[in-house]
Amino acid sequence: MKLKPLISIFLFVLTALYLNAQEQTPSSKWNKSAGKELVYTSSWSGNFKLRSDGWQMGAEYSKSKNYFKKTIYQFDLGLYKHPKQVKQNKDPYSGWFNNNGIKPFEYGKQNTLLSIHAAMGQKFLLAEKAKRNGVMINYYYAGGVSLGVLKPYFLRVCGDDGCTYYEVVGYDAQLNNKFTDYDYIIGGAGFGVGWKLKFRPGLHFKTGMEFDWSSNDKMIKAVDIGLSADAYIGKVPIMVTEKNKFLFLNAYLGVSLGKKK
Repeated sequence: MKLKPLISIFLFVLTALYLNAQEQTPSSKWNKSAGKELVYTSSWSGNFKLRSDGWQMGAEYSKSKNYFKKTIYQFDLGLYKHPKQVKQNKDPYSGWFNNNGIKPFEYGKQNTLLSIHAAMGQKFLLAEKAKRNGVMINYYYAGGVSLGVLKPYFLRVCGDDGCTYYEVVGYDAQLNNKFTDYDYIIGGAGFGVGWKLKFRPGLHFKTGMEFDWSSNDKMIKAVDIGLSADAYIGKVPIMVTEKNKFLFLNAYLGVSLGKKK
């Protein structure tokens, strides 16, 4: 998925909503809440997001500063999927539920990347929930730390005497092994193989908009869209056949469910 069109649409929508909120709201409203009283001082929610490069799930806790501004704390776990990762199967009669144990594989994949984020930021009310439309619109941003967890990817390949038996191998740059030789590959070794993990620390940032349509003021039922970035220390090896990078940018669409207190 190309990010440039998504970034342009996101910025256009954000600008339009902000200008619309400014036109419909007196300037005094933004001056220390202008008499608005806090009904709920905190909230928590769980969320699931589909990203342009994978998916993630997480949780958010917020603490209200005033009627229009909150401090947010976020924690989430995500799975990265390289655009060149394509599942394939050399045996048309094999699958996940057959008896021969042959699994699909992703050619050229070196590691599976899991990302753990802990971030802190702020959320701003752009448009209150009106009776006629019933949607509250918030803008938010958050930044913090990111931990990349690399799990080696393993394949089943033919043994030295042909394919009468198989070997389980991972990628080793120092060896000219069968990991990248397509003719020797039988299938994937499964997620349970290769738990010698490696870690890459980094920084995380996200910004987005939240649309809350819950008819119950105590509940959160929201859809959010946004952009996020992870910058790791050093390049992260995902694919043997592709260039590695340290900066990961993505657009996302998510849903959140939670409660206010």
